[in-house]
Amino acid sequence: MLEDYAFTANACLDAYEATADITYYRFADRIAARMQDKFWDAQGGGFFDSERSIEQKLGVLGTPRKPFQDSPTPAGNPAAAILLLRLNAYDHNQEIHDRATRTLALLADKASQYGIFAATYGIAVVMLQLPHSQVVILGEDETADQLYAAAAGSFRFGQTLLRLKKDQAVAQNLPPNLATTIPNLPGLLQKSVAVVCSGSSCQPPTSDPNHLAQLIWSQPK
Repeated sequence: MLEDYAFTANACLDAYEATADITYYRFADRIAARMQDKFWDAQGGGFFDSERSIEQKLGVLGTPRKPFQDSPTPAGNPAAAILLLRLNAYDHNQEIHDRATRTLALLADKASQYGIFAATYGIAVVMLQLPHSQVVILGEDETADQLYAAAAGSFRFGQTLLRLKKDQAVAQNLPPNLATTIPNLPGLLQKSVAVVCSGSSCQPPTSDPNHLAQLIWSQPK
């Protein structure tokens, strides 16, 4: 059941980043909260694969497990850690960042033994180590198309790409980190622009695709 929550919430984040519909982000946030309530091991860290409150379990369901090995679908704990890290990039929630870190630490000394079956774990570890950033494109004209293409062609691990209509650049339509920055940037309504944000700060807006690519690659690695 852990995997169901982690996969669904990650899919909701994918949908948010593809559509800029804040409803999907809110779904992901709520599903992640329920996932932590049901499966998080506060004492040992990591996530159990079935709900702790279920008293009567049959067969293997009676044995608590913390799945880390892909078989071949992504394992529950790395998928849950990826979800928490993605959410943390939008909300800088120290608690969920710490839970992702504790989850990944459980397998740190054994991960190499799993080979390709630790692939999802490896992705999660890279996400933990690299800084996260958001590239936000605002506009619907040809300039916005060029900015979007430049950002997509300059992809970096840990980077998300959002495209907003200008009337979507309001606090109630954005995750917490972006809600405190994007609506307050100058020049957003005059022309199509791109903004590179990390944490609670953003670079000045640009309408030049080449400059945008430079901004992306100048972000901390």
